[in-house]
Formats: sequence, structure tokens, C-alpha cells
Amino acid sequence: MNPVALDELQRKFANVSELISGTRPGSRHHHLPELHDLIGNYTRRGLVVPAPLRQLQEDLTNEAIESRFDNMPV
Repeated sequence: MNPVALDELQRKFANVSELISGTRPGSRHHHLPELHDLIGNYTRRGLVVPAPLRQLQEDLTNEAIESRFDNMPV
């Protein structure tokens, strides 16, 4: 693995994480496509997806699911 490519992926993850942390709760899940692309880049290069990236994906996926039920009548 090219160390430059790994550094680039880590930089992208840092940028996406910063972007998400600056987004108001309840709309953070709109950044899921960016996370999916980043995870795909790790996978295509044969790299292990970092645990914090997987956790962030899981958290935002859960937020997306919850947002679908926020406006449902009970």
C-alpha cells in the first residue's frame, strides 16, 4: 500500500469527521454518502476500515433510521 494513499484516506476521514461534527444533530446523517464513499475507498485498496470510521457510519445510520420515525404518528 502506498503510504501517500493511506495518508490521503486518513486526511479525508479527518475532513469528513470535522464536517459532520460541525453539523447540527438530526441532520448529520445526510453525510452518510460521503462516509460510504470513504469506506469503499478503504475496501477497494484492501485496507481495514478504521474502527472510528465504522462507528461513525453506524451512529449516522442509526440517526437516519430514527429520523424516519420522528414524524410518524403514534
